[in-house]
Amino acid sequence: MFNKIYLYPESEVISMKHYFGQTSNFSLSFFGPVHLLLILGTILAIFGIYKYRDKLKKYKIVKTIIPIILFSNMVIYIAGAMLAGIYDIKIHLPIHYCYITGFAFMYMLIKDKKNWFNMLYYAIFFCTITVIIFQDPNITYDRYEFLLLVISHHFLLLSSFYTLYVLDYPVNKKGYKPFLIYTLIVYLVVFGLNRILGTDYIFNDSFPLFIYDCFPFIKMFPPIVWLFLLSIPLLICAYMPVRYKNRNVN
Repeated sequence: MFNKIYLYPESEVISMKHYFGQTSNFSLSFFGPVHLLLILGTILAIFGIYKYRDKLKKYKIVKTIIPIILFSNMVIYIAGAMLAGIYDIKIHLPIHYCYITGFAFMYMLIKDKKNWFNMLYYAIFFCTITVIIFQDPNITYDRYEFLLLVISHHFLLLSSFYTLYVLDYPVNKKGYKPFLIYTLIVYLVVFGLNRILGTDYIFNDSFPLFIYDCFPFIKMFPPIVWLFLLSIPLLICAYMPVRYKNRNVN
């Protein structure tokens, strides 16, 4: 019952072990058609949220649907790996930065903790944009990991902008400080877990191999240095829509 999956009516049968696994018979191109379409689709969706923000306000149910989708995504990913008999503590623990931030975002929406968003907006922007830009070409659409990528990054980013423009949760420049504190705490906690479990979540020790293939100079410094340097322009970009929104409101 659980050992076969049909991706499309005309497709070959794909085993559950393959669908929830980490390997594929092909790879996508870095900034190839699929990568660019995902980026373009996300940008257009953000503009759509902004343009129709007033009309979207009447659909109150969306606030409930968002955490359901995000949580279901993680459950399917982990449960699928377990059912397929390929669960690996080094891969399937939900302790990457975006996953942890996604859980915090879900809790914020469910409990209506609007003050959290001033921090989470910047955390979501930082982690999702990083992954969206540097999308691993080995994450292919014949596996659930591709849906995991889209929902936990593209959809999470869209949900953040929905929260900003439609739900009108407040964000300002002061969110930088709690974002940095939050990021430091998450990094240190996961760093400790990595040392205990022998894992490498949040890229404490190394980036995916394709990053080094595309950018050999990355080897010059450890991942934490590059992530810090990348956070500076990303935080500046993150503040732009906030400044524009607050200026129009005021």
